Amino acid sequence: MAVQAHSQHRGFERVKDCGDAALHFTAGVQLLDAGDFAGAEEALRCALELRPGHGQTHYKLANAYKELGKLAEAEQQYLAALALDPDHAEAHNNLGASLQLMGRAEAAQASYRRAIALKPGLPQPYLNLGRLLQQMDKAGAAEACYVQALELGVEPDVFQHLLDAVRGASTPQAPSAYVRATFDGFAQQFDRHLVDTLDYHIPELLSSAVRALSPPAQMDILDLGCGTGLCGVRMRDLARRLAGVDLAPKMLELARSRACYDELVCAEIGQYLPGLADSSFDLVVAADVLIYIGDIGQVFSEVARVLRCFGWFAFSIEQPGQACDSYRLEASGRYAQSLAYVRRLARAQGLAERSCREVAIRKHGAQALPGQLLILQKR
Repeated sequence: MAVQAHSQHRGFERVKDCGDAALHFTAGVQLLDAGDFAGAEEALRCALELRPGHGQTHYKLANAYKELGKLAEAEQQYLAALALDPDHAEAHNNLGASLQLMGRAEAAQASYRRAIALKPGLPQPYLNLGRLLQQMDKAGAAEACYVQALELGVEPDVFQHLLDAVRGASTPQAPSAYVRATFDGFAQQFDRHLVDTLDYHIPELLSSAVRALSPPAQMDILDLGCGTGLCGVRMRDLARRLAGVDLAPKMLELARSRACYDELVCAEIGQYLPGLADSSFDLVVAADVLIYIGDIGQVFSEVARVLRCFGWFAFSIEQPGQACDSYRLEASGRYAQSLAYVRRLARAQGLAERSCREVAIRKHGAQALPGQLLILQKR
């Protein structure tokens, strides 16, 4: 993606010389889609100077500002776009997201509800509104939001999962549509969001834990749920071969741009693992992946099968918010496994515990969510 954005930026420099608003706008949209938000801002500002009062330029510029964290500027541009087109549902939704990030929860709710009223089939406002209501401890209102989406037939798998979570229902795994929607929806800002908002450092911690066990210099490594490649870049120097698998295509695009994987596959890991040969990897990594799978028995069985003798399985789990003997679906939509459950599965598959460390998985609001990092070894 970095190469593509750079090439488009060179194109933008040529556009800048010709003074054509439409070409500036097109270049800005391309840069925005490529994740070059600063370049997009520059191009779209030029387009707006050349063609004032163009609603879509205001909207796209607002999106660039939002991604850059310039929230006051984003709000101003969304309001300008909505003054020209009051029925722009996506602008209402994105204005709500900016207002929420600025801590203006009531105003954000109003924007999300307006987006839903204008375009009832648009999934994102329901997701944003429901999650905001949950953060505000308004579980009943969040439930009503998810029920409304389901009644209208909007992304049934996604909203049924969220409804199950808020109601405390037990399910074995998040549907693929939910995982894909969760990650593809903000792939471009994913890494920044993890560090700046969630204080997330699991890839670094897993890499350090693996290195503390003095692994071989060259291993065949499988990165389950590789996302944008945060584990891959930290373990590339240990790899003879590095393979990654993930369910979200846009996340894989970013992982591919890091140029550290020898192979990347778009697949659900429960379907991918059975197709691998026995004893084909020395290390399997799963950073914050099991939070989307409750019943991890099959994953453990397949990982044990594909590991070579004395190979490692390094992964993170989230600690359940309430005592449980195995796993539970949390109100957040993520799964948490008990340490006792994980250890039972490990023993059953002949995986010896080599390392277990209590960590903060991520932040949830102002609180740190507790969990564990574990490394198991095939005997």
